[in-house]
Amino acid sequence: MFITALWTWVCWSCAEHWRGDPNYSYGWIVPPLAIAFAARRAWLSRDADGGEMLGRLRISGPTAASFGVAAGAIVFAFEFARVEMWHPEIVLWALCLSAVICTLNVLFWFGGKTVAKAGMFPALFFLTAVAWPPRVEQPITSFLMHRVAETTVELLHWLGVQAQTSGAAIALNAGLVGITEACSGTRSLQAGIMFGLAIGEWFLLRPARRALLLAIAIVLALLSNVTRTVALSLQAESHGISMVEGVHDLIGNVVVGTLVLGIWLSGKLLQTRTDATVTPLRAYLDWARSLWRRISAPAAGTIGVIVTLMFSGFVGARLLSARFDWQQGVQTAPFFSAQVDGTTGTQLIPVPRDIWNELRPTSGEYIRRASSNIPRGVADLFHFFWKPSPWNRYALVHRPDICMPGIGWEMSVSPEPITIDFNGFAVRCYAFQFHRGNDHAIELWGVWRNGSPVPLDYQPAQVFGSALPPPGLQLEGKRGSATEIVACSITASDAAPAKEIAVALMRSIFQYKRR
Repeated sequence: MFITALWTWVCWSCAEHWRGDPNYSYGWIVPPLAIAFAARRAWLSRDADGGEMLGRLRISGPTAASFGVAAGAIVFAFEFARVEMWHPEIVLWALCLSAVICTLNVLFWFGGKTVAKAGMFPALFFLTAVAWPPRVEQPITSFLMHRVAETTVELLHWLGVQAQTSGAAIALNAGLVGITEACSGTRSLQAGIMFGLAIGEWFLLRPARRALLLAIAIVLALLSNVTRTVALSLQAESHGISMVEGVHDLIGNVVVGTLVLGIWLSGKLLQTRTDATVTPLRAYLDWARSLWRRISAPAAGTIGVIVTLMFSGFVGARLLSARFDWQQGVQTAPFFSAQVDGTTGTQLIPVPRDIWNELRPTSGEYIRRASSNIPRGVADLFHFFWKPSPWNRYALVHRPDICMPGIGWEMSVSPEPITIDFNGFAVRCYAFQFHRGNDHAIELWGVWRNGSPVPLDYQPAQVFGSALPPPGLQLEGKRGSATEIVACSITASDAAPAKEIAVALMRSIFQYKRR
């Protein structure tokens, strides 16, 4: 019961990333796999140290109370730091590593060296589902985005398709195919590592063969992502950029399925054990019931005390954080709202999926305004809002002067601060100007955290935590993490669009109200 409560809390803490970040959506299958691996390893080692387990489970009342108080205090500290978003990646990894260490110690205490050794892989395997620290993940993502684009262009040349790289995008005759973070290969790499380790355990490969299978899985993951990008590029070249959306999921699912099958076949070829026997299901169930009675019966009361004190620490941390939220105030709803009126040429359209998957906002709006007074007759406006969350800080790296060069645009002048009046509220935005060949663009853009404007004196490395951020950039803590972005983009030929047009569009479409 103690181990169950501990890992339930760990899974609860990781689930926010599994649910909100597509790169870690595979994390949902890791706990069931870890449980299955633990059950099989326990079955295979069932005759080792079994006689000692019953005696080692006896815990005195004072010892249980002392251990429970210490465990409750540790749970309180971890949960409060996690909810308050103080260095969330460090806290999450510390929590997961502590759970692994605690589990292995409990297994050693209850069952001896053999039982602890049997539980080592399942406990460590769970770490494949824990989100990588951004200072590790982002450099890898950036590297893969450019390498995937370059490799795809080279393969397209071999296939007779004219293409060239444009930052982290592929320029075709039909238009640009962007290599976003979701398509960079990081997701395939992370899932490939997990599947490589899982299949190695599935076939009970020897350590050297497991290492070889892991290397094969990494290579297959990278190759599969290049294959996916080439297929999407060929689809865009043959049928137009607009047709890529329709086959994006299908190609992605086929590639992922092929990756899993390739890893499984590689593991099967590396397997040398041929004398496996089939054990009846009844034998498994009888053994599981016997093991559960031996573990739970002698120490049910003392373990219950420990779990109760741990739960008290969890609840105390949540209540204290809620009290701080109520006292200090946290933005939980957007301050901006869009006024869409189809009769004036304003249309609310779905947010492009690649943008949504990269930003992962709580809510988002994409508004298109058509008017003869706008250069090229159309302008695009965006509004995104993120409720308090550990990863909201990373939305800051999707700034125009950071992202636009990745698809071939160059800065024309330095960003210019602009103050816009919304219903008596002075709101600060920035005007970015770009050019690409004869095309010119202006993007009016603003970002706020908990209602306070964010200045531009920061770099991506500071957001990712690999460099010291400026004093005015508050990145840690829940009460500064609610994030909101609005933007208006206009393109024109031969000359930059007038800033006044973008300002007028922002004021006509968005309303601002502090709650």
